[in-house]
Amino acid sequence: MFQSLAKLSFTEHALAVSLAASATLLASAHLFEHVGGLVPCILCLDQREAHWTAAGVALAGLIAARLFKSRLGAAAAVGATSLVYAVSAGLAFYHTGVEYEFWPGPAICAASGPVIVDLQNLAASLNQPADAPSCSDVQWTFLGISMAGYNLLASVALFALTMGAALTETRAAREERNSVPGATT
Repeated sequence: MFQSLAKLSFTEHALAVSLAASATLLASAHLFEHVGGLVPCILCLDQREAHWTAAGVALAGLIAARLFKSRLGAAAAVGATSLVYAVSAGLAFYHTGVEYEFWPGPAICAASGPVIVDLQNLAASLNQPADAPSCSDVQWTFLGISMAGYNLLASVALFALTMGAALTETRAAREERNSVPGATT
């Protein structure tokens, strides 16, 4: 296994780390929800979507690189993954600000989350409050940092890694193109 990891390029390493990190963050979030009993707010669910997207793009990039031997596909995937992590960091920054009450959350955060509606008693169901927490409610912290805060730190680190890989891959492609006789810039 370690021999196959040694054969990966920097771009492929970045994609593999992205896939593993997003999968770990998603698994942790689902464990906190289903085992720990923490109910996610709407911003928490949005942050999960960013990691599902990043994991999917990273997997597609690894498939392009390893199975189809497409360096261009891997480069595009690592660039797209860095953009997804930028969005994830933005969402986490916004959510952390809502938790610290630096700014208000979206209106849907006051009573967010999926509500199961009893169709036979629809009118009564509409008057019942949702059981999901407000986006400003911090349900868990470690060392004074909430889950949104940890997601911010992870997303910024993953953005830096994938953006570095994208820039490295772009530089290598440019140098390769310029080294070909008769190539234009």
